[in-house]
Amino acid sequence: MIPPRSVLAAVDFSDSSRVALSFAARLATHSGAALHVMHVEDPMLAAAAGTQGIDLARDTSDELGIFTRSAMPPAAGPPALHVTAGPAAASICEMAARQGADVVVVGMRGISAVEHLVFGSTTEAVLRSAAVPVVAVPTAWTPPRPASSTLEGVGPVVVAIEHTDAALSAARAAARLARLLGTTAEAIHVVPALRVLNRWQAQADGVVREREDAARDALEAALRSLEIRPPLELRIESGHVAQRVADAVASGDGRRPVLVMGRRPRAAGTTAYRILTLANAPVLQFVGDDAGREGDASPDERRRS
Repeated sequence: MIPPRSVLAAVDFSDSSRVALSFAARLATHSGAALHVMHVEDPMLAAAAGTQGIDLARDTSDELGIFTRSAMPPAAGPPALHVTAGPAAASICEMAARQGADVVVVGMRGISAVEHLVFGSTTEAVLRSAAVPVVAVPTAWTPPRPASSTLEGVGPVVVAIEHTDAALSAARAAARLARLLGTTAEAIHVVPALRVLNRWQAQADGVVREREDAARDALEAALRSLEIRPPLELRIESGHVAQRVADAVASGDGRRPVLVMGRRPRAAGTTAYRILTLANAPVLQFVGDDAGREGDASPDERRRS
């Protein structure tokens, strides 16, 4: 649900999760939402500590409190802290269900082109399996206005769009997120370039232009039918799909974008997965359908209630 009423941040005491927690706390404050922070212990480590009389859960809870306080933005309210043991991704998804979280926030680490794993196995698994939207925050992300306890200054919201139910639901979520952040909403659709011999390039370019025109007509009609506010500014481009979308959320010239995408089954190896590896902005992977909630209370109204 956008805006969220409950935000869950999963941390592992790394720099990446510190940044993710900073984003999650600002999102919760901006939305008037409850914030939950959790750490998942390795069950074998917890068992081994127990045999030596060490209460690992208690010690970890103390460390989690210190870590959380060091990462929280100014004036943010105290979160609820949770320490569990078990498989990390499954435990995060179970905690999200138990606490009624509307969004899970995780960190993602950088990677060289030759490495197989991009986010770390836990983040990848959460992105694959969570029943609620997941925000993956790059380690290099910084708040536009560090002195603020909210996401003030973040924007625009950019949604990667295509003519699928998942992408159109993500477009609704993007518009709602833009309203929450007080920024604009953009939609980008990239028509893949055709790789052909040089002597056929003119014909290939003609085919791509036809596909761009067809995509524009279909997506403009689909976006009009959604009747969302604010209306999304639609951009149609061609080229390498993942790189074009990643370029659309590059920071600079006053832009501090957030990318929204719908989740497809079997994300690994797909264009969506490659976008996640290339984007240097927070990425909200939207799951579900945000239709029919235009009448929800605003965060200000929620805080006054």
